[in-house]
Amino acid sequence: MRNLEWCRYTYLHRRAFEYCVRRLIHEPELREEMLRRAKVHDMDKMIMYLFMDQKEAQQKHVMTKAHHLENSLPRTYEDYVETVIDYECAPYTKKDKPLNAYDFTQLLMNWQVLDEETGNRLIGIMEELGIANSESVASDDEGKAYIDSIGEITEEMILEEVLRYVNDNPDNELEQILEDRK
Repeated sequence: MRNLEWCRYTYLHRRAFEYCVRRLIHEPELREEMLRRAKVHDMDKMIMYLFMDQKEAQQKHVMTKAHHLENSLPRTYEDYVETVIDYECAPYTKKDKPLNAYDFTQLLMNWQVLDEETGNRLIGIMEELGIANSESVASDDEGKAYIDSIGEITEEMILEEVLRYVNDNPDNELEQILEDRK
């Protein structure tokens, strides 16, 4: 399988993302929307990994998803919440990204990668979710145990997830991804 390790990385990240949504979001309508988003979060990237170079897939994903702040797409409140959850769940599975959402946002603001208005908006969401602090993921034993319980991620698990996404989302981006490859 092409980019197998990147698919595994993304598969595990998606589990951490859903875990963080369930742990942090309690308001019923927002929780429902974020659980819906958790089902499709980064699936375009996972599919692209099967067909293209990892860097190309990553770049295309970042430039076409509103939860990535590097692009100039219009954003909703829910997009910013997805950004916060994306940052917050990274330390659960990504050894190369050990900072939680609050610390990562502060770092981006200090480096002036993130403008003050956007940074403050993200921190406001973190305050709403009760995570506007430097508390480490390392103290979340339940989360670490959940991630550890997933075990080895096989090609079959990845392909099953891709097929479920394609079948459950008839308006998915697969046709556009394949068309762009021509």
